[in-house]
Amino acid sequence: MGKKLIYLAALAGMSGASALFAQEKAAEGTLTLDKKTYPLTRAVAFETTIDNEAAIAVVLSSKPVSAEKINEAREKDKESGDTDFARPFLKLIFFKKAGELKYFSAGGGATMLGRHGAGKAIGEIKIQDGRVSGKASQTLETEGMFPTGFDARFDVALLRAGDSPAPTVVNKPGPAANVKPTVTGVFKGNGKDANLAFVSARWGEPFSGKRGIVLVFTEKDHSKDKKPDFNEGFGKFGSALVVSLHEDGSIYSCQVVHTAHKKQGFSSVGNIETSDFNFADGKVEGELRTNGQAEFFGDTWEVKIKFVAPLGEVPKEFDVADEKKPEEKPATQPNDNSAKPDAAAGDYDDGDGSSPQAKGERLNVKELALTKDATDVEYKKVVEHVIFKSKSDVKKVCSELAASLKAQGWTSDGSDMIQPVSSILKRKRGKASLTIFVKPEGGGSQVQMFTEGLSW
Repeated sequence: MGKKLIYLAALAGMSGASALFAQEKAAEGTLTLDKKTYPLTRAVAFETTIDNEAAIAVVLSSKPVSAEKINEAREKDKESGDTDFARPFLKLIFFKKAGELKYFSAGGGATMLGRHGAGKAIGEIKIQDGRVSGKASQTLETEGMFPTGFDARFDVALLRAGDSPAPTVVNKPGPAANVKPTVTGVFKGNGKDANLAFVSARWGEPFSGKRGIVLVFTEKDHSKDKKPDFNEGFGKFGSALVVSLHEDGSIYSCQVVHTAHKKQGFSSVGNIETSDFNFADGKVEGELRTNGQAEFFGDTWEVKIKFVAPLGEVPKEFDVADEKKPEEKPATQPNDNSAKPDAAAGDYDDGDGSSPQAKGERLNVKELALTKDATDVEYKKVVEHVIFKSKSDVKKVCSELAASLKAQGWTSDGSDMIQPVSSILKRKRGKASLTIFVKPEGGGSQVQMFTEGLSW
């Protein structure tokens, strides 16, 4: 905490504060979660309501917090729910009347910690001249499932309850900027350095309904290769790193190739994240880091690099079209026999007019399909998470869950990311949805399911 906090000058009036606060680099600190330590450099603060009591929420991260996420958080706070901000993040809740730290939640990598009571955490805030300043800390707590600790200070403009956050600026792709591609930093495999000297950026296939950016880092020049992200897997460019991510910096694919590794080429998306990532004006830039050494079946790797690269127009085949609204069907007349369910087709009607899809929206969480050998099952109602363990490896767990959820009427919501170190499955059923994280633990696997639209 030796460095001075970085402040941006506050604009006069509430409208100025609203336009400014979401992008302030007004925090300094770290979050340790599940054996990884993340830097916290940005902060937002807003008035909210939790447990029917006025509160101040302070969200610290290494990325800007969008207006949409602030609005989402305010709504979920009213229902004692939690919000998954861009990771890493630390959300602190101070009850406004007493000014005490009441709750916190956190997320980093593939791990999210739902709302917790303050416990051993301590914190304090001061509200003055439309700003919130303060500090919060917790020594590393190892008793829970995910070892957690943090230490942070902040000074940021406060968004009042009656004010809306400034709209998030959406950057539109344009002609590639006239900037020289550069990359600097450290890339290690089994303790040995590799010099990633070349970087390129291009638009990739959409993932989960959003546009994707592909970053390719290599030791040897790949600028004349039409498919460097494919050919790097054959060692054509020496050690290499290929990262696919969305425009907000969220990573959904990471391929690691290092000449010092026993296994040449593997996926490790759960161990890497962006910091100070920015896409604008025909270029993309930021920092990629693993926050220390990561392991993959006996091989270790570590990366901390800064980069900038030109990025041009989005190819038409990769652009994401606006979602089409479903066509409205004519209302069914009460005596219209054609509207009755077809028993032969497996439909049903219990007299309340609900369709099978509508039933899926209200599926009780205890009926949700798990693996047959699921143990240590936890149903966390406050954050609507289900956590359990399995003796099977990640791939088998994902396969079993995919089959059992399909039999229960769930369908895929985007492509699955099945990887030995961290896998992600997304499913939907009516208005209900699941985001499932599976990672290795103790010779088996640990599963964390984020649910929405289920009956608790």
